[in-house]
Amino acid sequence: MVKHIETRPTSRRTAICNPITLREGPHIRLVFVPTVVDNPSDPNSCINGHFVYQRKARNDRWLPVLTESLSSITEGEQFKLTLHASELRALLEGLVPLYRLHRGQGIPRRMKTFIEVDRGLANLITEGGADLTALLRDHPDDAPKLFVRLVNWISSTSDKGKAAQQLASAIPEQMPTFTALLGLAAVKNALAYWKRHASESGEEFWQRALTEHAYVLSQVFAYPVVVIGSKAYVGGKFLSRVGGKEADFLLAAESTNAVIIVEIKTPQTPLLGPEYRGGVFPLSRDISSAVAQVLRYRQFLSRSLDNLTAEAPSPRPTLGDPRCVVIAGSSEELSNPSRRENFELQRDRVRGVTIITFDELFLKIERLVSLLEGWP
Repeated sequence: MVKHIETRPTSRRTAICNPITLREGPHIRLVFVPTVVDNPSDPNSCINGHFVYQRKARNDRWLPVLTESLSSITEGEQFKLTLHASELRALLEGLVPLYRLHRGQGIPRRMKTFIEVDRGLANLITEGGADLTALLRDHPDDAPKLFVRLVNWISSTSDKGKAAQQLASAIPEQMPTFTALLGLAAVKNALAYWKRHASESGEEFWQRALTEHAYVLSQVFAYPVVVIGSKAYVGGKFLSRVGGKEADFLLAAESTNAVIIVEIKTPQTPLLGPEYRGGVFPLSRDISSAVAQVLRYRQFLSRSLDNLTAEAPSPRPTLGDPRCVVIAGSSEELSNPSRRENFELQRDRVRGVTIITFDELFLKIERLVSLLEGWP
């Protein structure tokens, strides 16, 4: 079935169209080549055409196979072209859109490509105002399909900026609401992802998850940040070219480009170790190791930043006193006041390192969802 129609005018009253493939093998195919025509004596009879056998050339182009003209048939000879049921159906399904095209467009005056869409989507595109609202109300499943196709088109077109600008200029009053709704959908998607996978215990899983939902990391800070990279090299190689260090994430403050180093563990990482004495719980070995590791990354980065950023595009990252963040564990472990007090007492006094649990991070996302859903 023809999904698109390409037309090339050959005169003021004719335009040849792309072939309708009826039968195709690895090297030979049979096609029908239609021509849309103006037929003043019978306007409804508007398609000419001919059958062609084609052979595939080395460059994958299909070229006509040389055949004898029917005019060369002599008395007593005959020519037979058999179309199987599926081939005849392909021919009919390919011709119907051409008749509709001529009825709606006439003979195209330039080379054009027409894309077939289903009737519901066509109505969605062509109707407006109250009719469009009624159509969306009666067919709620069509609206997301149209939106997805629009987004795919904008993201794949060669002039994305122009397409986005035209969309924004067409509905300037609605763009803030539109943008907020998109942001809300993205944030709710991240929150749902957390609720589905909170029990996952693999560091590589959370590395990928936070890479795919990198904007979640920005919730740690009171200012906008951007992700420079994940599994980012921060220095440390010896002359033997071994010993290189890779931070889970490198971020930068948008306003100053100051570097932030993030080390992630998993939601199942223990926050506290065994009780030392009555009511005293030290930070777990995993948390202490993560803190030591991220501080070590900061030291390597301080020593290597000039070499690492020598060829970096402007603006280059700035070092200052890099902030360090460890994301690990879950506050559900802090099941009594003593454990909560021990954890808060120690994480607030780890100099230069912010320790935040996974559920705290996503609780910020949940608060953001509530804020956006209450936005007028």
